[in-house]
Amino acid sequence: MAAIPIKQRHLLLLFLLISTCIHATLSLRLLNYVEEILWESQDDSVSLYRTPILLNLPNGDLLAFAEARKYSGGDGGAKFIAVRRSTDNGYEWGPQKFILDDFHAQDGVNTGAALYDYDTNTIFLLYSYCGHLANCVDGPDSQEVGTYMISSNDYGHTWSTPVNMVKLIPGISQLEAIAFGPGYGLQKQHPPFKGRLIACGHTAEYVARTQLCIYSDDHGKTWKINDRFYSLPFNATKSAHDLVPGEVQMVELPNGHLYMTVRNTHGYRCNCRMQLWSYDGGQTFPLEYAVFEKSLIDPNCFASMLHHNNVLFFSNPASTSKRVNMTVRWSMDFGRTWNDSLPIYSGTSAYSCLTSINNNHIGLAYEKDGKYISFVNMKLET
Repeated sequence: MAAIPIKQRHLLLLFLLISTCIHATLSLRLLNYVEEILWESQDDSVSLYRTPILLNLPNGDLLAFAEARKYSGGDGGAKFIAVRRSTDNGYEWGPQKFILDDFHAQDGVNTGAALYDYDTNTIFLLYSYCGHLANCVDGPDSQEVGTYMISSNDYGHTWSTPVNMVKLIPGISQLEAIAFGPGYGLQKQHPPFKGRLIACGHTAEYVARTQLCIYSDDHGKTWKINDRFYSLPFNATKSAHDLVPGEVQMVELPNGHLYMTVRNTHGYRCNCRMQLWSYDGGQTFPLEYAVFEKSLIDPNCFASMLHHNNVLFFSNPASTSKRVNMTVRWSMDFGRTWNDSLPIYSGTSAYSCLTSINNNHIGLAYEKDGKYISFVNMKLET
């Protein structure tokens, strides 16, 4: 992977120094003041709801997505993809709708990443089918193993039929199911490659695990794969403390760089997050600039991140060993330090997703007590 040119590194350092000086004069308080259950196990006879995704739309609506695991709580098995909508900044939510159904699949759909194209007013939802490469059986209701996309042009009220992305991505294997997120992708708002759609995840095959992104410069008509980040040792049985990238969440910084938090699946160097940067629009995330952020402790779980008004927010179960203690942290210097935090829930918690709501509010959806997906509306005070 190519190193950052000296001039670009100097510009990055200057940007961070200026930003640090600006933010050093600011303080932020995060107030947790409204929480509501979005989904509960056994709602509509669904065994368990998991992997929340939030998407804030330009018309002011909030969409919340979840896997509705029909018969058991396992990652494999049959599922619906459920969605709920709020039109009042997350205070009230409409009834759920099922927008995908894999019927009785033994290893069915798994979300996924949701992203919005502001130029074409299109929502894309990316997901995998038979992502665990187990019990992939053929049948009248089954799909081919792989990576799929549905889209909506009316703010998520109706959705297209699924498209197998093997037809849209040169170089992707028919049997390669990409586990996106689960969270949100983005459309770049700054150069380089302003307008680019990008979503990141990892491949399903464990021995040959890779972390990768797909991107589109033609509004989702065609997609390309970036330069992959390979697990080490690659194509070999993994042991404790090997370097194995897992689920990811990415944000764009004001200078156009991309910043990614990665699940450090085998605890390489620490029980904490691996942080990566891209300086070329997501084409590469150079490993030589990777940071294992020991202040962001993690029990081997998905974590979310959000860039909102020049502040980075981060959510996860803040523990080195157990999925407990859901916490929101924030950084006033674009990820260099993470000194402030707000405890959300001290009990059992797992996957989460952050979103902007409006200028003074952010939202968090998180898995709670092994049976709920809960939504928290938080007010920001500077």
